[in-house]
Amino acid sequence: MRIGKIVVAVATLVLGASVASAADEHVVDYRKNNMKIIGGHMGSIVAIVKGEVDQKEQLAVHAKGMAEMSALVKSAFEAKVLSGKSTSKAEIWSDWNKFSTAADNFQNAAQELAEAAAKGEQRDIRTAMAKVGKSCKSCHDDFKSKN
Repeated sequence: MRIGKIVVAVATLVLGASVASAADEHVVDYRKNNMKIIGGHMGSIVAIVKGEVDQKEQLAVHAKGMAEMSALVKSAFEAKVLSGKSTSKAEIWSDWNKFSTAADNFQNAAQELAEAAAKGEQRDIRTAMAKVGKSCKSCHDDFKSKN
């Protein structure tokens, strides 16, 4: 009878770890998907501004989309999940205030870009794009591993 209880306890631990691992992977996938969306908007914005594509009328849509996604960054990282697929650094959670400030800076820069794109002023758009790029690079340098 005692061996049966041990087997059940071990099985419960293994199953619990598998469920937790799967949940962690979902969190990481969600974060990665959000970042891909942001990157997709930025890639489209850059292509439009550089004149590589002829969809100038879509610039404001992409800028607004990126600004809306920027509001989700902090909450996507609230759960401390570092799984095999994650490129997040532990510093996100050990220095949450710095990460939070970086996410706020990105959100503010993305909002400025959305406002500039809505107005259509090229100089303001380029200035705002530089701010977005700087905020992205800063956060990635500090909080994303290179792998």
